[in-house]
Amino acid sequence: MEGSLGRSKWMSVDTAMTKDVICIKDTDRVSDAFLTLMEKDITGAPIVNASGDLVGVLSVTDINRSIMGRVIRASALHQATSSTDSDRTCEEKERVRELGIAMRAVAESTVASILPKDQKPLVLGPFDSLEHAVKMMAEHSVNRLPVVKDGKVVGIVTRQDIVWIVAGRPHKD
Repeated sequence: MEGSLGRSKWMSVDTAMTKDVICIKDTDRVSDAFLTLMEKDITGAPIVNASGDLVGVLSVTDINRSIMGRVIRASALHQATSSTDSDRTCEEKERVRELGIAMRAVAESTVASILPKDQKPLVLGPFDSLEHAVKMMAEHSVNRLPVVKDGKVVGIVTRQDIVWIVAGRPHKD
């Protein structure tokens, strides 16, 4: 196994990356982006602007966080404005209503609106080492990294891609 792990030090990202990348436009609705992820059986994808430049990475977790952020804010507002002796059944109904409103609001918003505004996307170059990719994924707790050349997405590397390479199995492309 040591030989397989050692390969990641000298192998470049372009040996492990998926070249046929599913990208989502930053102007797409979140609901359309979610459906794309589900149809392609993936959990995340690079986000590009109208020029095709990478502007972020969206995951199903990001969508869920956005929904939950809205639910938490709505619940806090509801608690701050309601009486303390409210009915438990009413509270449950209100939670369900808040969840539905949050899901609808996020689904109808654009992908750009739920991307972090102050966060530059983490990227790799095609000739970066797999070892560098592994370190970046671990350090930043991400499951995928877009591979960019001249500002354009040319591939994507996931943790699963690296597992296949380290295991000595042929790449899926």
